[in-house]
Amino acid sequence: MNYKQIIKQCEENSKLISMISVEEILRLGYSIGLNENSRVLDLCCGYGIHLKIWNKGFGITGIGLDICQEFINEGQQILKKEDVEGIKLVKQDIMTFETDEKYDVVILSETFGSIPETVKLGEKYVKGQGLLVYCKLYSKVQNPPQELLDFDEEVLPLSELNRIFKKCGYYITHLASDTNADWERYITWSGRRDIARLKNNPDDLELKKWIDKWYDMYFLYRREYEGQALFVLEKR
Repeated sequence: MNYKQIIKQCEENSKLISMISVEEILRLGYSIGLNENSRVLDLCCGYGIHLKIWNKGFGITGIGLDICQEFINEGQQILKKEDVEGIKLVKQDIMTFETDEKYDVVILSETFGSIPETVKLGEKYVKGQGLLVYCKLYSKVQNPPQELLDFDEEVLPLSELNRIFKKCGYYITHLASDTNADWERYITWSGRRDIARLKNNPDDLELKKWIDKWYDMYFLYRREYEGQALFVLEKR
């Protein structure tokens, strides 16, 4: 057993603000033919880990935008530490971003308004033959529990997502999805951040209530009924 390699994989996965593993992100990049000539834009990029993985794996260049300065700062430190060149992370409100550049791939890491509105936003920046990569939660069942819908607002079954994407003029041509292990990584990562805050503010009853709800929702509903995937959307 290569312990150092396993530790390295843990480090790589630890900065993903999603339930998609490094291995799946790499597999997806290979499947869509990324190379050193590919330019990628990630809207709501978090730490910019998707871009970093594809840069190190395939040599892509690109830019990541996020409104959270904390994510951008830490992402820039990660890129610097690993000597990643060709990737730029910028604090930016996605809805006010303007550029004349068109990209080979546009990653939609969040939903901005509705699904059609998000697809339309990505179309502003993608080349004519380019691809949209949409990171989206989905329901594993046709009729998800109301508690899950109330918590996440929009959790649609794959059949409904496919219908909406087709209505927007796109086919799903590649797919990379989650595992229980990656959900657990994400859920506990987020939980630890809130628990650290609670330790500094032990009288914050609302925060404690939120932490309890966060874990209850996962163990009661999200683990069984909810998934996440990167959907590669190609124009019809």
